[in-house]
Amino acid sequence: MMAWYQMLSFFFTNGLRIFWGLYLVKTVLQIPVNTKKTGSISAGAAVFITALSCFLSSQFILLGAEIIILTLVAHYLFTAKTKMCLFLIFFYEIAVALWEFIISAGLGVVFRSESFLDVQSLEYAMAVWIVRLLMLGIVLAAMKAKKSKHRQSPRIVVGVAITGLLGVVTLSGQHTITVSEDQLTTWLIFSVIILFAILFFYLNRQYEIEKTIAQLEKDRNALLERDYQTLRDTYAANAKLFHDFHNHIDILHRYLSKGGTAEAISYLEDLQSPMQAITQTVWVGDEAVDYLINSKIAFAASRQVRVSTNIEFPRHTNIHSVDLVAILGNLLDNALDATENAEESLRFINLTIRRINDMLIIKVENGCSVAPTVADGDLQTSKTDKALHGWGLKSVRTAAEHYDGTVETEYSNHTFRAVVTLSFEAVKA
Repeated sequence: MMAWYQMLSFFFTNGLRIFWGLYLVKTVLQIPVNTKKTGSISAGAAVFITALSCFLSSQFILLGAEIIILTLVAHYLFTAKTKMCLFLIFFYEIAVALWEFIISAGLGVVFRSESFLDVQSLEYAMAVWIVRLLMLGIVLAAMKAKKSKHRQSPRIVVGVAITGLLGVVTLSGQHTITVSEDQLTTWLIFSVIILFAILFFYLNRQYEIEKTIAQLEKDRNALLERDYQTLRDTYAANAKLFHDFHNHIDILHRYLSKGGTAEAISYLEDLQSPMQAITQTVWVGDEAVDYLINSKIAFAASRQVRVSTNIEFPRHTNIHSVDLVAILGNLLDNALDATENAEESLRFINLTIRRINDMLIIKVENGCSVAPTVADGDLQTSKTDKALHGWGLKSVRTAAEHYDGTVETEYSNHTFRAVVTLSFEAVKA
């Protein structure tokens, strides 16, 4: 039976191990999670594992139990991507246990004492705390690399895996303390598997990124083709109106010269609608964005969808036109799709663009007859062709990430709301 201070040490080390494991899953899968809730659950799981360690003497059985518990906790917290959670947690737990073995055996070699390999000893607890400090250093280095936007995290992880493999190989050649050949062989196999798992993970991630980029490019081309067709239709309507302009002048002159004021007014009212469609402009200051907004407003009007705008856009920023078009185009397209079959009272779209200090807020609200479907944390398209649709918000998130932005969605009272927040910097004109 362990002493109270050993149990306290086990509790804190297990708690840190679980919390950092969940942090790893959250960071890699980019899943938002409540830190306080994660800390509370980690503490509860640490109590359970610490109690379990009092009855289980086999390190590998205890490791298996920890993997199962941590997977269940991750599934409860994140409720998405269970297979990937299991993959990350399994190799995370194996890697931590591997380094606990390497550090404890390494200290045993340095101090010529096999007590460092005894799980119940204070020496082993000291080795575990050294591993936790190393883990803290890796977490801080990864956070610093992420904050500075340097892609150092993969190198750190691969470096840790290679160092672990070299550590086991080195221990297998020492004769200072006695280490079971089966134990060395097991950890050597695990260290190789960990290294290949990391390489497989990054290759698979690169494939998924390239696949997403290819789909976004395909989606962007479809969007450009549709907007090009809209532009052609608008130019055709403009050309027809101005081509007939002299005819309209002749008719108005004839009405007025004969005193037909009422007829002239009626004729002007008939002309007013197409003229408004041409001259209606929302000045953002960017020609492409202005055209996009106006074309979407004109398209909405043709579908009897009411559009209201409230735009305050900062001039001369580092926000690129192509990113604004991607964000606004997809948000407005999604809103138009949602209102297509909605009842009269829900056929509306509200577009708001506001500046708050160095933040740009883009909000699109639209009526929606039914709540959107959510699966694995992502909104699902209602269209039958799933392969060609459902990329709207993914494209928005991709564009928003260029400016440390966020994308939030909400549905309530038959209103769907998408809010994009971007950080921008002023640039010289």
